[in-house]
Order: sequence, then structure tokens, then C-alpha cells
Amino acid sequence: MEQKRSQPGIGFVIAVVVCAVIAVGSISGYIYFRTTPYYSLHRLKQAIVERNAPEVLKYLDTDAIIDNMAKDAIAQMDKKKPRGRFDEKMQDAGKDVVRQIVPQLKKQIGDSLTALLMTSNDDKLFANLRRATVFALAVDIKNGTAEVHERGKSEVSFTMRKAPEGHWRINWINSDQFQMIK
Repeated sequence: MEQKRSQPGIGFVIAVVVCAVIAVGSISGYIYFRTTPYYSLHRLKQAIVERNAPEVLKYLDTDAIIDNMAKDAIAQMDKKKPRGRFDEKMQDAGKDVVRQIVPQLKKQIGDSLTALLMTSNDDKLFANLRRATVFALAVDIKNGTAEVHERGKSEVSFTMRKAPEGHWRINWINSDQFQMIK
């Protein structure tokens, strides 16, 4: 006697299709999220908490940060009008000093950051960082640059650029806000 196979019901087919759509959507969403500045900031936060200096440096373009800080410092000097020949010479000397220390800073930043992460005993800071969420930041992507600021504030705290490897790296820090950290 021949057995008759039953066809799957329409409900079963719909359930399989819905599960497949949810799976594809979830995977696509995760792949997309990994390409956003938020994901890079999350990974940076994790690296700092874990005191993983090489991973921290992956998300910080230290050469660009130092170059941009030097440009900002020189721009600040240029804003102030010299009151005389002496002030003008002092401004020029200050600009020369900034330009001369940039290469040394670039060489030392990685080691300094590593030492800072390894020797910092500020448990309160690390506890606060563990609880912090990157979604408290607002990210505006314009022309391949992500401008990041605190939600509710308009002043940009730092900018990021996409690295060739696909993650985002901080390349400029707002000097005015950096001074508040001191």
C-alpha cells in the first residue's frame, strides 16, 4: 500500500519565510552596523576598558590627531594680532616650536598611550566608561568624515575617517573640549 505524503501547510511555509527574512535582516543589519562609526567607537571603548593599547591605537589615527592639534594651535596663534614686533617674533617662535615637536610627539604617542593604559589606577573612570554607551553620542557623516558630538550639544567633539580596513578612526579632537579633560 502506498503512503500518501502530506504537503506542508500554508502556515508552515509562511513561518519558514518569516524566519528566513528575519535571519537575513539580522545578518544584514549586523554587517551594516560593523561599518558604522558607532561600532568603531564601541570597539574603542572596549579596548580602553580592557587596556588593550594596540586595539586602542587601531581606532585612533594618532599622526592625524597630532597634525590637526598642531594646525589648531598655529591657527589660535594666528588669531591673536601681535601688538608689536616682539609679539610677532614670539608668535613665530611659538609656531616653530609646534612644528618641531610634532615629529617627536608622533614617535612617542603610542608608547605613552600604552604606558597610560597600563599604569592608570582610576577604577572610577574605567567603571564609568564600562557603563557609558556610544549611543549617547550623535554622529553626522558628511563627505566621508563623521562628526561626533554629545547628543543635545552642537559643538563637534571629534571627527572620524574611515580607514582602508573598513573601520573608523578618530583623526581630530576639538582642542577646546580636550582642555576640559585636564
